[in-house]
Amino acid sequence: MNFHNLAILDVETTGAAAPYDRIIEIGVLRIENGNVVKKFETLLNPEVQISPFIENLTGISNSDLTNAPTFSEIKSDLVELLEGCVFVAHNARFDYSFIKNEFKRIGIPYSAKQLCTVKLSRLLFPHFSHHNLDSIIERFEINCERRHRAYDDAAVIWEFMQKIKNDVPSEKIEKALKTILKKPSLPPLLKKDQIEKLPQKAGVYLFFGSNELPLYIGKSINIKDRVLSHFINDTDSSTEMEISQQVERIETIETGGELSALILESELIKKMQPIYNRKLRYTKRLTYLKKKITKDGYFSVELCNTETFDMGEIDEVLGIFKSRKAALLHIANLVKEFSLCENLLGIQKTIKPCFSYRLGWCKGACSKKENLQVFNARFILAFSKTKLRVWPFSGPIVIKEKKDDVGEALIFDKWCYLGKYSEYVYEDRRDNTTLSDLDVYKILQTFLKDPRNSKKITTLKNLEEINQMQNLL
Repeated sequence: MNFHNLAILDVETTGAAAPYDRIIEIGVLRIENGNVVKKFETLLNPEVQISPFIENLTGISNSDLTNAPTFSEIKSDLVELLEGCVFVAHNARFDYSFIKNEFKRIGIPYSAKQLCTVKLSRLLFPHFSHHNLDSIIERFEINCERRHRAYDDAAVIWEFMQKIKNDVPSEKIEKALKTILKKPSLPPLLKKDQIEKLPQKAGVYLFFGSNELPLYIGKSINIKDRVLSHFINDTDSSTEMEISQQVERIETIETGGELSALILESELIKKMQPIYNRKLRYTKRLTYLKKKITKDGYFSVELCNTETFDMGEIDEVLGIFKSRKAALLHIANLVKEFSLCENLLGIQKTIKPCFSYRLGWCKGACSKKENLQVFNARFILAFSKTKLRVWPFSGPIVIKEKKDDVGEALIFDKWCYLGKYSEYVYEDRRDNTTLSDLDVYKILQTFLKDPRNSKKITTLKNLEEINQMQNLL
């Protein structure tokens, strides 16, 4: 068996996020024609403090690193070691991402084929459940005096490769190497058939780790392409990198189109609360700004909180926000941008002219020095971007989506999602006449802006008309 030229490498780091964390130790063995021709190990000054956890794990202290070289100072040695070699590491994606990002910081591009020995072990010994380095050490009786030290761990990888060279038929090893090297690197814990089975259709995908709670939920008009994209550039994203290290299986749900996928994604995220979907996490209470009119006729605002929102009040709603803090920040920005009054916008309560008036922002509405109509016109303009739109249809609507063999009909009324019909599922939520999910409003708004979607919409006189529709799908 010919391993070609290899650079077997291990790094110890300040943390797990390659774009932000730094390398504190590196160990490399350069292999040519099956022989070790160069060895390299050094501590590296990360130019930041390392945590007590890393100190305890590696035995490396902050004082050990004070006089160590920086990555920039050893770059020439490292370039020479890695040149023309396949990059080999146990869980190669992790080590490769750190090396690539360290080079990137000093303006040196780096790219290499990667050979992950976790994947190699999985392919050669599929009957074993665990393939981490501790399991390899125990299984093959490999001596490692300093576990979690870079050179020692790299030496373990080399000894593992030598043992399989002697114990496993060369044809089997060559086949495994070709499988790993010919395709883009996939997460180390994810089996190849999980990717091969992914549909190239619209829908939702769920990443799972070692338990039943999803790590991440996403949507796409092509599930397979989108899933693969997570793992192509994960070395540039700390979040993608963390997901890649943990994902063990993927579940998918096909939908009739992108709108169906967006609605389902939003619902599943709020229901299952995956740790890496921060933007669409469920918020129990909505914060909204409601237009009021003072006794003198000036427009003002009231800050309200609710779990559900009565769509009959939509004409008075100036914006819905996910928190009180976000709403107040928005108001403060409008005061400056549109020269509005802090008193009338609820930031300040005083019988005297507001503080913004003294700064020259407010034009005097708080003391009736500004014309009523002029202020109200500017007030309307200020909130025009966040004000909720009036429902643009005369009644409820059905939106039909169909892709290949999957068809769905989604029902909406006054921005509320009232359920869907499909070949497989019937969901009736026609009692849901309050807006409890701002994301549904935003999703539907975006969908309606595209004129190409108008042909998918059927307007109904009332919700009971759905029962008489012969061809809902």
